[in-house]
Amino acid sequence: MTPGSTPRAETLWLPARHGHQLATYHVFQGDTNHCGPSVATMAVNFWHGKTVLDAQRTAHAMNWPRMGWGIPPLVIRRVPNWATFPWGIADMLRRNGLQARWRWLATETHIQEALAAGRIPMPIFGEPLRRRGWRPDGWGHVAVVVGWSPDRMWFVDSSERTAPTSRPRAEFLRLWHNMGQLLVEGW
Repeated sequence: MTPGSTPRAETLWLPARHGHQLATYHVFQGDTNHCGPSVATMAVNFWHGKTVLDAQRTAHAMNWPRMGWGIPPLVIRRVPNWATFPWGIADMLRRNGLQARWRWLATETHIQEALAAGRIPMPIFGEPLRRRGWRPDGWGHVAVVVGWSPDRMWFVDSSERTAPTSRPRAEFLRLWHNMGQLLVEGW
């Protein structure tokens, strides 16, 4: 697929690396808010074809800011034990030997191109403005897309006990649009 081309009406899958699918490195986050650190862990381990990171240790490391070379020089990757920023996931990937980027307003074509090129797409999706009565009840989540078809998306999702899982494409796109179509990619 070339940049800007029309999406193909076929199923796309993230290619195996080192003889393994990404689901081989699935991490279950349990009842924690560690989806960002878990996704970073799965992506790094899959890319290298071996266990390089442990999800709990990654979460602990991401809780702390680190000094960087940019402006500002302090890289805040995460609100401790709660929300992970997209640049925090990209930073953890870079610090462990991958190239990475994140962006707002990505398109479904960007996800398809990533899959076709063997890059690891990690969209952030959710319902940040959801309420239960007067109480805010919003949520956000990040998972690795490992498959795309015209009607379904497949994920290796740390909130699920098994992998891969799927959800209807239309539902995913709605939840992704809610979060500004944030996309982290690693390669």
